[in-house]
Order: sequence, then structure tokens, then C-alpha cells
Amino acid sequence: MEEIFFKTISLGLTPNSLYILYCIGKNNVPSSTVNSSIEMARLTTGEWLIDGKPSGKAILLIQELDKYFKTSKKKTSANIMGDDFFTRIEEYLEIFPKFKLPSNKYARSDKKNLENNFRWFFETHSYDWDTIINATKMYVDEYERQGYKYMRTSQYFIRKLNPAEKTFESELANYCEVYLNGSDDYGHDSHFKEKVV
Repeated sequence: MEEIFFKTISLGLTPNSLYILYCIGKNNVPSSTVNSSIEMARLTTGEWLIDGKPSGKAILLIQELDKYFKTSKKKTSANIMGDDFFTRIEEYLEIFPKFKLPSNKYARSDKKNLENNFRWFFETHSYDWDTIINATKMYVDEYERQGYKYMRTSQYFIRKLNPAEKTFESELANYCEVYLNGSDDYGHDSHFKEKVV
């Protein structure tokens, strides 16, 4: 805020004239607590207004002011994955075995890593939690019959970077699609990928 006041003064404007200029630029009706006619005369003298409309430098100033106040609404995990996301992540994690896989990696990953991967998954794909849970059960059952050989960890099942192609692959998305289509004939080539820039 202090930066805006110093900028206003350095441009030869008062807070009231800046307010009127901003209102005119945004087609808003200024408050009656500010004397618009005095401020408009000041803005015209300083070439901020030409024929009652913002000049080029006024438009640039208004755009700059907008940048100060633009807030990027940060999407929370609850916004992206639903209010019960943490419970659903725990439910997802419980599907995986509690031991190391033949790859010598633990099947269950840290919940925070899973949260980050699920944030990506929900922003990239449109599957719901019930589909995710059922597809995951299908995946783990399939690999349990094979002694968990080549099974991905709970984290890499959601999203894994393919370094050669610089894309993210989601085996979970593949299994969600198979689950929704009612097919248990599944090839292991991942076809859901996202290019990493």
C-alpha cells in the first residue's frame, strides 16, 4: 500500500485524484465524499484526462494499479479434490500392501507426496474418488496374483515422470478408464501422458 502512495505522489497525483481516475477508467461511479469536479480539473491539467477520458498514460497507470490488487486465488487441496480428500487418500493408501515390493521400494508412499500427486491427477483427469478407489483395487489385485512383480508404488501409480519423453504418465488414469469400461483385459503401455515443459 505504501508503494502505491509514494507512486501517486511521485506522479503529482493525490489519493483522491487517483481514486477518481481509477473510477473513470473502470466506468465506476465515484463516491460523493470526494469532490469529483476538483479532482477532474486536476487530472485534466496533468493530462491524465483528455476530453473527460483517461489518456494513454492514465490507462497504463490503471493497469499497473490492477496488478497490485490482483490476487491469484490459490486452489487448496479441498477445492481440487473435495473436502474429504485426506480420508480418501488414506483409503487409497490402505489398498496397497504394507511391505517392500520386489523393486525394494515400499508400496505405500508418504501421504504428503500422495496429496501432491493427487492434486495433479485431479487437475489433469476427471475421475472421481469412487472410480479411483475401485481402479486401484483392480490394479493391486492384479499385481498380487503376480507376486507384486513390477508393481508401482502408491505414489508412482498416480503419476510418474517418463524422463525420455519428459511427460508424466498415470497408470491410475489407465486403470480408471479400464474400470469404467468394464474390461479386465489390460495392456501395460501407459497412454495417459502429460508433456512436462
